[in-house]
Amino acid sequence: MTESILKNARIPRSLSPFPQGESVLVDCDIRIQDGLITAVDPAGSGHASEAASVNDLQGRIVMPGFLDAHVHIDKAFTWDRAPNVRGEFWDAIELLSKDKENWTAEDLYRRGTFALRCAEAHGSVALRTHVDTGLDWGEVSHDAMQALREEWAGRIDLQTVSLCGIESYQEPAGRRIAEWTLKHPNALLGGMPQMNPDLDKQLRYFFDLAAEMGVGVDLHVDENGNAEAECLRHIAQIVLEKEFPYPVTCGHVCSLAVQGAERAASTIDLVREAGVQIISLPLCNLYLQGRPTETGHRGTPRWRGVTLLHELHDAGVTTACASDNVRDAFYAWGDFDMFEVFTQSIRIAHLDTKPAAACAMVTSGPAAIMGLSQYGKIAVGMDARMVAFAAKSFNELLSRPNQTRELIGYHSDASSVPAYDEL
Repeated sequence: MTESILKNARIPRSLSPFPQGESVLVDCDIRIQDGLITAVDPAGSGHASEAASVNDLQGRIVMPGFLDAHVHIDKAFTWDRAPNVRGEFWDAIELLSKDKENWTAEDLYRRGTFALRCAEAHGSVALRTHVDTGLDWGEVSHDAMQALREEWAGRIDLQTVSLCGIESYQEPAGRRIAEWTLKHPNALLGGMPQMNPDLDKQLRYFFDLAAEMGVGVDLHVDENGNAEAECLRHIAQIVLEKEFPYPVTCGHVCSLAVQGAERAASTIDLVREAGVQIISLPLCNLYLQGRPTETGHRGTPRWRGVTLLHELHDAGVTTACASDNVRDAFYAWGDFDMFEVFTQSIRIAHLDTKPAAACAMVTSGPAAIMGLSQYGKIAVGMDARMVAFAAKSFNELLSRPNQTRELIGYHSDASSVPAYDEL
């Protein structure tokens, strides 16, 4: 295949092979052949062969393909038939539990296909979806995700995680839930632990089961504003106690942000020591958290719902930001657009003071969490799908979130998002 060259591409230094320096962005020439990056050189330092195809980007910002490490494809695009008018967490659970009667193989496949088309058109190369898994619907849902995984192979890497109450694994159906999840490739065990007197017993059983089956885990943790919710701390302690050998990821961990500084810092120390990875869902948590009070719903939220991203990053914890829910009862909006997640996470979590970290949280961070070493950076041997923006500075990039994007190396069908009428 003919070599192609991206001249004068401006890329995040933290995602490049160049040494760290004062500038967050660095200009370079990127050589591509057979879908892989073959060279990344300082801009203007190389020479193109006569046969090479050259695209002069003239200093436009280029990012590697995005990775969305925490989504819910099985719930996506159900808002119109199950709207959450109060926008509250437990209402969302009840509404979608009722909507499961519509979750046929055809329904899941149709909405899932639409979701992946949106994700690819916005520049994503990989997604990890949590899949509600119970005796009445789990097997159909996982089979539908597998059909999508096979159809989209080579375009989007799709990982799946079971989602149920953590106590469900101790019930007679628990092993069946695990087997349904793991009968397909690229799957992990997951769940949603809640604070209760038996929490440590439930977690020990869960981690023993995951160790027996030889898989990593990805859990929904402390998705609330209750300072006494410390499932994250319990998980880190048990990972250390059991010397659990597989990857552990925890999503949300909102309550960490309302705990006392010393307690939160000691939990973060445990998380770092245990090697637990953290995924924040700023858009969804901003939407859900801070709505109810003891006296009822109030109109103005008092906190943002986001976890301690700065402190976790500064402690050396692998972190990512992700979409979470899209147009369902948990989050009314969204489009599987990781650039939107990137820009909004910067605003919500004040990551403007850490631009290098912000770039990593939608690229190299989720790539590390998902175990996909071929993605997330612009370097030799990496996947050559990239997104070029009109902007030439971070200020321009964040000021016009709807600016034109050029998808480089993606499938020809990824040129535009599908119309809602197709749903």
